[in-house]
Amino acid sequence: MLITDVLRLASKALSEKKTRAILTIIGIMIGPMALVMINGVVSGYSNYILQQIKGLGENLIVVTPKQNFKLGEADLNYIKSLPGVADATPFYSTQGEVRVGTQKKTVFIYAVSYSFLFKAIPSLKIGEGSIPADSDISKCIIGHDIAYTSLGTRAYSVGDVITIQIYKVKSGGKIQIKHVAFLVEGILKKYGGAAFLNPDQTIFISMEAAKRIIGINQWSGILILAKSPTLVNNITETLKQSYGGNIDIVSFLAIAQITSSITGAINFMTFAASLAAFAVAIAGVAATMITSVIERTKEIGVMKALGFTDGQVLLLIIAEGIVMSLIGGVIGVSLGIAGAYALASRGMVIHAGTTSILIKASPAISPEFIGFTMAMTIMIGIVGSIFPAYRAAKIPPAVALRYE
Repeated sequence: MLITDVLRLASKALSEKKTRAILTIIGIMIGPMALVMINGVVSGYSNYILQQIKGLGENLIVVTPKQNFKLGEADLNYIKSLPGVADATPFYSTQGEVRVGTQKKTVFIYAVSYSFLFKAIPSLKIGEGSIPADSDISKCIIGHDIAYTSLGTRAYSVGDVITIQIYKVKSGGKIQIKHVAFLVEGILKKYGGAAFLNPDQTIFISMEAAKRIIGINQWSGILILAKSPTLVNNITETLKQSYGGNIDIVSFLAIAQITSSITGAINFMTFAASLAAFAVAIAGVAATMITSVIERTKEIGVMKALGFTDGQVLLLIIAEGIVMSLIGGVIGVSLGIAGAYALASRGMVIHAGTTSILIKASPAISPEFIGFTMAMTIMIGIVGSIFPAYRAAKIPPAVALRYE
C-alpha cells in the first residue's frame, strides 16, 4: 500500500467525523501556538537586549564607590596598572532637564573623556558635527532624541546653545537648582535605546567642563576598558579582592551572560508549560482515535478480510493521527507567529529613574525552531495513535465482521 493511499484513506476517515476531528485539531494546535508565540517574543527581546549590551562595549567595566568611599587619582593609577587593562578614565553622571520643542525632557548627563567614550563604545557614531576636544569646556555632544522632538522636528542643530537645568543635593539635604549652558558641537546618530544606557537621551560633556561649569568635586566612578572580553572576569575579581565591599562593579559582559541565563530559564519554563498542552493534546488524539476504532470495528474487519495486514491497519490509524497533528501544527505555528508579532509590536517599557525607555524588538523565530515545533506536534499524533492503532490491528476479522 502506497503512502499516498494511506494518507487518502486517513483523510477520508477524518472527513466523515468532521466535528470530532476539528475539536481534536484545536486541542493539538494550542501547544505549538503557545510555544512559538512565547518563545519567539522572549528570544526576540533577549537578542535585542544582548545586542544593545554588547554594543555598549563587551570590554567595558564600570566601577562606582559605595557610600562614604571616594575614588581618586591613586585609584585610577592603580587600576591602569592592572594586567589586562587597556585604559581607564573617571566619569561623572547626573540627570537634568532641557527644553525639547515645547516640552521639558529629563536627560542623562555624562562627563567623560571623549576619546575614551568612542573607543570603549564603538557603536556610538556622530551623525552631525564633530567630537569636541576634552579641553573645550564650552561644548557638548547631544543624543538624537534631544536634537529632535518625538514628532521628528528639529529642536537643536550644531552650533546651537542648549541650557540644562540640574538639581544638586547640597549638604543638609538642600536642593540647589543650577542652570548651565553648552554649545552643541556634535549630534549622535539614532542609537535605538538601550536597557542600561540610553545615548539618545544623553548629553556628553568633558570632565573639565563638569568640574568648572557644573562644579563637581568628586567622581561618580571609573570606566575601565579591558584589552579583551576574556580578561574582563579576571580584572573584576582583582578589583573585588583589592577593594572588598567599598565599590560596586558592573561589566556589560557579565550582564550579557546573566541575560542569556535568564532567557534560557524562561525558554525552559515556556517549553515545560507547553509540554502540558502537548500532553493534553496526546490524550485528545488517543480519545478520538479509540472512539474512531470502536465505531469502525466492522469496517476494519472488512479491510482485513480483503487482505489488509495488521501492519497496514496499524499504519492507517497512525496516519489519521499524523494528519490531524500536521493540520493542528500548521495552524498553531501560523497563529503563534502572528501572535508573537502582535505582542512584540506593543513594545516593552523599561523605567530608569524618572525616565521611561520604550524598546521594540521583532520576534526571533527561526526555521529550525519551527521544524522542532512541528516535529513535536507530529509526535503527538504518533504517540496518541499508537494504542488505538495496536488495538485495531489486533481485532480478529471474524469478530469484527459480526460486530454491530
